[in-house]
Amino acid sequence: MDYSIRPLCFSHVDLPREFFGGVPIHSGEGVSSSPMIYVLISGQDATGVVHHHLVDAGFHADKWIHRFGFYDWESPEAVLDKVGVRPEQIENVFLTHMHFDHANNVGAFVNADVHVQWEEYQGWLKALALPDLYTPLGEESWITSSFDRDDARVFGELARDQRLKFVGDDHELAPGIRGHLSKDGHTFGTQWISVETSGGRYVVAGDAVMWYSNVEEMWPSGYTNGNTYSMLMTYGQIHDYLDGEVDRIVPGHDTLVFDRHPSWKVGPNEVAEVHVASWDTSRRP
Repeated sequence: MDYSIRPLCFSHVDLPREFFGGVPIHSGEGVSSSPMIYVLISGQDATGVVHHHLVDAGFHADKWIHRFGFYDWESPEAVLDKVGVRPEQIENVFLTHMHFDHANNVGAFVNADVHVQWEEYQGWLKALALPDLYTPLGEESWITSSFDRDDARVFGELARDQRLKFVGDDHELAPGIRGHLSKDGHTFGTQWISVETSGGRYVVAGDAVMWYSNVEEMWPSGYTNGNTYSMLMTYGQIHDYLDGEVDRIVPGHDTLVFDRHPSWKVGPNEVAEVHVASWDTSRRP
């Protein structure tokens, strides 16, 4: 199956460059605008039916918008409409990890199964059960600084409804799409998603690679809930998987994805086409 890959920006945030690029290598470089992205993967089966999958789901909660100062936020309905898709057409959401900005809005995709690494899920449940000693700042404490406690209830409901799918390393999520475990990398069980296309392999990295520079400079991002050495090893794995073709990575928050691939803007946010399948046509206006 051949896939089209379209990164979709749904919001922006201004943060110190070291947050994504790493400390101290990018310390003191000021603040830059970074996109919040989920990625549409569309494939056509042998009968001609098109199947739509989404890597990550974004966030919806007002408290997160106000806490970090996000702006240009758009709903999944508005974002997906730019490429002719509706939220109810999404069949699967492949979560790279469970930080709020990637997982908080899974409820918007009412017909989708949600796939997450087992290591990721159980890691967050254990973290939420830690005693108060580890959360002296309440929800803004380090361990929950990017995790919405209410999402634990949402994921429990998905499991109740048999829509939550636990996966492991190198698990096939759909024909030609695989999830690769970065154990104790950015989070407990972050996964990066490989996609086979007629144009070769691509990797939708989520925060396994926040910026291209993480791989190009082999320097972990400044913010993580995991192990920076494990993050570095993941950069190497992705680099080798793509034979060093770093532009075949879709990073989690790099505005350069819209410079390195055909892109356009509808309203305040960008759309890119990393690959257009042989059965498909560009959605560029």
